[in-house]
Amino acid sequence: MASRGMNRLLPVLLLAAVAKFFTSTAQSGFVMSGSSSRTSKVQMRGFKDDFYAWKDTLSSEDQALLLKQAQNEFNKKFRASDEFKKSVSEDKIESFGKVLQKFFDNEREDYKKDVAMKTPDYDALQKKANQVAYDFSLKRAIVEVDRDADRRWSFATDKMKLAEDKDEVGANSAPLEEIYKFANEGENHTNNVKQLEQMKKAMADAPPEAAKLKAALEKFTIPAAGEDFAVSLPRKLIDDLKAVAGEVGAQKEGKSESELDEMWWKRAGEIVSGYYKTRAEVEKEVEGLKKFFRSQKEMPGKTKADIVKQIWAELPKHMDTPVAPLDEEMLVDLAKEPAVIEGEFKHSWGTAEKLYKSEAIDSFGNRYLLGVFENKAEAEKAFDAWNKEYEQAGKDVKENLKNWAKQQEAELAEEQDSVDRIRKALEEARR
Repeated sequence: MASRGMNRLLPVLLLAAVAKFFTSTAQSGFVMSGSSSRTSKVQMRGFKDDFYAWKDTLSSEDQALLLKQAQNEFNKKFRASDEFKKSVSEDKIESFGKVLQKFFDNEREDYKKDVAMKTPDYDALQKKANQVAYDFSLKRAIVEVDRDADRRWSFATDKMKLAEDKDEVGANSAPLEEIYKFANEGENHTNNVKQLEQMKKAMADAPPEAAKLKAALEKFTIPAAGEDFAVSLPRKLIDDLKAVAGEVGAQKEGKSESELDEMWWKRAGEIVSGYYKTRAEVEKEVEGLKKFFRSQKEMPGKTKADIVKQIWAELPKHMDTPVAPLDEEMLVDLAKEPAVIEGEFKHSWGTAEKLYKSEAIDSFGNRYLLGVFENKAEAEKAFDAWNKEYEQAGKDVKENLKNWAKQQEAELAEEQDSVDRIRKALEEARR
């Protein structure tokens, strides 16, 4: 009897819970937890459809009874009444049980799948390490260092700064050249011939610094009409001449063609003369600096104290005031250093026109300077020697890692039983 009463009470409680669930989702906008899978949502939707299908099989009296029982589930007075103890027919209860059983079976399958997916792969790190084979090799890079260009830039910049201090515009003597192409047909050919003759006349009184340009102009001839030609010219000089041409062209109102030509050739001559004069001065200073470093002499047995004493002995010949005596303590310290330090005698950084940097580039793009050398062969040799040591170091690291891995595997093998027990316990805990 008690069992029969429980059978009648069970669907009522389940229906009450289901009714409360659907009521709460409809009223509160219930949103399932982010941890629930998409499959669980699909199964819940299927259960909802099955439940409403089962509900439609009930008579209106049964539906009204179940609704009233669900609404008064927590009413003590109602629970003591005979109406609360009434139930739907046994076949309806059995069909509802099948709906619930279907839902629980689906949920159990989903739970098993989720547990299986959450089980970690304990060997994932080792598998990943075995799959990755990274290229740690180095690439060689030989970079040319134009020391004469560095010196030219330094002296030219100093000249321009000095001119700026005097509120003047210093000539830019950059020697970089570009190829300029000229059309040479019809009227263009006539203008080219005319301009070349005017340039030769303008260069008749050119300063000595432009002698090379003057000689080049004398040898140059315009090709036959219809044959275009190209000339290599200093880019900075051409840019300045273009700017002057624009300034002269802006003054064409009220001036004749001959007056404009005269203005142009006068300004152009000044620009060309200033450019080559400054360029010659800079070049002279460049050669003078190299000559200074090349004048260094061997001084076996001499110290820096001896050099300072020689300088102090020469100073009175070039000064109007007496020279202060040298500090004895300083001379004692300088006497400990040789006059010429090993490796610095006539150092190539001061004497060479071009040098070559030897660099190593790793697989991440980082560059490492291996040294600066006087020719490419030495730079390549330095990389080969350094790379050989690098590759050997890499092999040593791999060998050490292999030995370490073997040691770790041996230790794990000894403790494999413990590891298996821990894994089994973790897997059982997730069931």
